[in-house]
Amino acid sequence: MKSLACLLALVLSAIGLSAQGFGICCVEVGETSEATLAFSQPPETGFERYEIMTFDNALQDYQVVATITDITQTTFSFPLPEASNGSVRCRVRAVYSSGNNLQDDISTIYLAYEQNQEGIIRLVWTPLGEQMPQGSETKPYKIYRKRHSDTAEWSFVASTEATSHTDSLPPICSDTIYYKIEVENDNACLSRSNQIKLAVTDTRPPEAPTLNSNSIDVDLQQLTLNWTPSNSEDVYGYIVCSGSPCVAIDTIWGADASTYQCEQCSVEELNSLAVMAFDTCFNTSLRTSTHTNMVLNALRNDCSDKVKLSWNAYTDFDSGTEKYNIYYREGESGSYNVVLSTQNTEETITIDVSKPLHAFYIEAVSNSGITARSNQRTLSVDAETQVDFIEIRRVSVRENNTDIELELYVDASIVVPFYELRRSENGGSYIKIANIPYSGNNTLTYIDNLPHSAAESSFSYVFAAPDRCGLVYKTSVAVSPMQLSVKSIDPGSNLLTWTPYNGWQSGVGEYQVFRFSQSEPVRLLSSFVTSNSYTDYEADVLSSSDRTYYFVQAVEAIEGADGKTQTANSACDYVKHETLIYIPNAFMPKEPENNIFKPVCHFIAQGSYSLRVYNRMGELLFVSNEPESGWDGRYKGEFCPLGTYVYHIEYVNSQGEKVSRQGTVAIVQ
Repeated sequence: MKSLACLLALVLSAIGLSAQGFGICCVEVGETSEATLAFSQPPETGFERYEIMTFDNALQDYQVVATITDITQTTFSFPLPEASNGSVRCRVRAVYSSGNNLQDDISTIYLAYEQNQEGIIRLVWTPLGEQMPQGSETKPYKIYRKRHSDTAEWSFVASTEATSHTDSLPPICSDTIYYKIEVENDNACLSRSNQIKLAVTDTRPPEAPTLNSNSIDVDLQQLTLNWTPSNSEDVYGYIVCSGSPCVAIDTIWGADASTYQCEQCSVEELNSLAVMAFDTCFNTSLRTSTHTNMVLNALRNDCSDKVKLSWNAYTDFDSGTEKYNIYYREGESGSYNVVLSTQNTEETITIDVSKPLHAFYIEAVSNSGITARSNQRTLSVDAETQVDFIEIRRVSVRENNTDIELELYVDASIVVPFYELRRSENGGSYIKIANIPYSGNNTLTYIDNLPHSAAESSFSYVFAAPDRCGLVYKTSVAVSPMQLSVKSIDPGSNLLTWTPYNGWQSGVGEYQVFRFSQSEPVRLLSSFVTSNSYTDYEADVLSSSDRTYYFVQAVEAIEGADGKTQTANSACDYVKHETLIYIPNAFMPKEPENNIFKPVCHFIAQGSYSLRVYNRMGELLFVSNEPESGWDGRYKGEFCPLGTYVYHIEYVNSQGEKVSRQGTVAIVQ
């Protein structure tokens, strides 16, 4: 190989030996277009001189530029200005007296460039010859670069086996850039191209950012711009401008900046703002289109619960505006809620004028989901004069369970057109049932005819007086009529339970229980409020009328504000004397007492009774057709184990209806 021949020739020459190999190892073009050739030493015998030759394109032949008679001089430098304009073919010939001359050729590397666009440099160069010198065939070309303003050494850029390379320069505002190409052989003999230099000036503007919205920060009430940063690599910051023409008002540093809060912008006024990016060379991008913030106005007339909202359309979204969301909040704090979505720029919202503060803002929503908010508008609502007191003094149920007697007490010093009486059924919403005209009296009465029986549905009442505007009502405490439930617990007794009466501030002093059938009601009990139940042991229950009626009367603890001690009756309820049956749920067969399972029956048809007892596996253990015959807990003479057993009873009641009942009974110890 030629490189090995170069090395061997030098080594063998030093020890007095000869080698047949001869060749050029490398060629270097200096900064001043001086060329340096390095070649191997040929055999000494008969050596006369070296001839350094270059190819003359005009003569189309090699011309001798220098001769060397010292065989040991294997490098030679000489001016070669043509190497700055193109590749030059060089030849070294070893001339011998015998005429058997040795020679080798090489070409200088000529480097040129094409500047396609700012920051992009395309480098092209010529090879060392038609064939790479031996020892350099597998070596890549190495590209180096340096800046005139940089005192550092050359910087390695890339290596390639091709004869071209595209270099992307880092951001450079203004400088001179130098390039060179190098390739070495196996023995570090370096071939170098001419150097090129080019002036680089960055005048490319960065890409413009994308302005997304001109919005108001709801908490800070400050105008805020939001944008998508520029995609350019050399962005240094952003300029915010206002108006038309757009005048710069602030600078935001940082390539990743994407928001700006304008302290000098009034959110009560229209502000048309735009953004442009600038790079490290202070080239500025095109400015974005301007975005104008929304300004919300709110108007409420006296004695009105309607607020008219109006705002300017947000027309700056790239994708267009899909809708406007109206956000509303009651009070100074708390969360906002969307009360309406619209495509209009004017809407009327109903407010609760009993609340002193009301706040609104508008949110514009683009078709791509971007949002922009308006300023916040807050309205203060002064409370109107209202009555000092209002209450329901009495809610009493008549015996028919459909008429309710109400006595109402209200401050009549405030003149109003009417009062409202509202009713709720079974926990539902309160609905106005009557307008009670103003009479000048503090005490008012009203009879309410119920849509359903008070014994079957629960009802509640509130009494309300409007303010001067007839918008805000002061309401009483809700009062419900008492409900009564009567159940026969055995043939001789009835259990009464009722809901407490809640209509008096002082509470209930006592409950009085009344019973009647076809005669006048008989008071059975006057009791302090320690319970809401009572058991009536009715001695003649089996021989009395088929129905026994009850009601409970609540008595106010102390005199009320109206100077009266009120009473209120519950709904009426009754018991019907029908077949009675009691079925124990447990018994103890091995104990002296409670050792027989026997249902207690009254008023069943003779001969209709049937009792069957099964274990949990469905096996029949006991059967009886006599009401007085019960199960002693045995099966085939043996006591059954502790546990739960299933019974099945059939009988015909006093109405002639066949009744089947089943359940479980437990054998316990």
